Amino acid sequence: MQNYLSICGILACLLTAGTPALSQSNQAQLQVEAEDALVGGEPARTAALAQQMLATNTDSFTALLLLALAQSDLGDQQQAAATAADAYRAAPTEEARLQAARLVASIRFGSAQYARSEFWLRRAANHTQTDQESQDVVREYIRAARANPLSLEFSASVAPSDNINDGSNDGILRFEGIDLDFVLPEDQRALSGIEFSGSARVNYRLTRNPNQTTTLNGYVSGRTYALSSSAKDLLASSPNATVRSVKGSDFATVVAEIGITHRRPQLVSFGPTAFTVTFGTYWQGGDRLVYYQDIVLEQTIPLRSNAAFSFRGSIRDQQALEPSVVDSVIYDAVGAYSFGLPNNDRLKFSLAWRQNDAGLESTYTEYRTGVRYTFAKSVWTTRWSTSLDLEYRDYDEFATTLDGRQDRVIRVGADAVFEGITYFGFSPTMSFDASRRVSNAEEITSSAAQVQIGVESSF
Repeated sequence: MQNYLSICGILACLLTAGTPALSQSNQAQLQVEAEDALVGGEPARTAALAQQMLATNTDSFTALLLLALAQSDLGDQQQAAATAADAYRAAPTEEARLQAARLVASIRFGSAQYARSEFWLRRAANHTQTDQESQDVVREYIRAARANPLSLEFSASVAPSDNINDGSNDGILRFEGIDLDFVLPEDQRALSGIEFSGSARVNYRLTRNPNQTTTLNGYVSGRTYALSSSAKDLLASSPNATVRSVKGSDFATVVAEIGITHRRPQLVSFGPTAFTVTFGTYWQGGDRLVYYQDIVLEQTIPLRSNAAFSFRGSIRDQQALEPSVVDSVIYDAVGAYSFGLPNNDRLKFSLAWRQNDAGLESTYTEYRTGVRYTFAKSVWTTRWSTSLDLEYRDYDEFATTLDGRQDRVIRVGADAVFEGITYFGFSPTMSFDASRRVSNAEEITSSAAQVQIGVESSF
């Protein structure tokens, strides 16, 4: 018998589905006999009786579900899954669709077809009507995802922004110590528009045992832009023909990476450790600018049941592929402490340092600190979180200043996940982000605000 659905649940679903109007009494008798045979461990007899029911009504949900269960017990898992899928399409109620979708997922899981199982559980999520049903589907999805060596993550978003190119607000270039002002080219000023972005992450588990897990990782993301009418008008006013021809796609970026991660749950007594080596490349405006290699160490230290400290250190060796870019070595260190509050909200503090060793005017040291607050309780079926980040960046040398360049940045953000709206286990999201950069190199001073609309998996 299926591990996935108890026989009582199956029979309850069959009873609520009812029987066909045509030859109703005969169908009802065949259904009772088929159910008794299924309970009694006679799947061949159940299959035969279900076929008799289908001879009268080829779209009988009850007959199709009974036949799928019998085929599964007889070991014909591929046909059982196909029949259960037919039952899903014939299901007359939301409850029946939920049961049929979960049955297909269970059969696929038993056949080690984990990705198909995940797909059908996402489909089942469309038909849940109670919190318990939703929790059951999520639990089964997590089980399938953990068993699946292949995991896929996708994201997509649209974000209107008043500064898609991180351009200057006032458009003025000033050289410190020289009483002259220069007007920046129009494409270096703040341009408004809409950002379209998407990403895909693929992880394939190579090996796993109680002492370690090793995965192969792939990642690609891209962004492109559509300029607003005001931005187009600003560019069109330029006396420079090259600037007039600038399009939103000239600011488009693509990142592609492949790497391998090795995780140890207890390499040290503190907690789980992970090592990652990544090879990546970056395009902007259609030109491939850099190639890089990352080495990353991550350590998590659980402090109590609802609190943990984490550390991430990395080194990036980046080689320039265009004359306009310089080689660099980037060192990063990030520490974070997160904990739960008595009301189950979560608070996270982070502190980060970066050293970018590059060419003249590109070498800098950066310090960042941030706080993030996540609300446990939904407000109007919407889950909320907020963030605040502060950043200080120091360049030893810069062309337009006498004593280097110092940038101060503040960012605020708010994220909302609309959990009351779901489809295939995904919910719409909306994020607001605003930032202000103030620099002694005044042409670098800028501000930006954007609203991002996307989707997020609820599993």
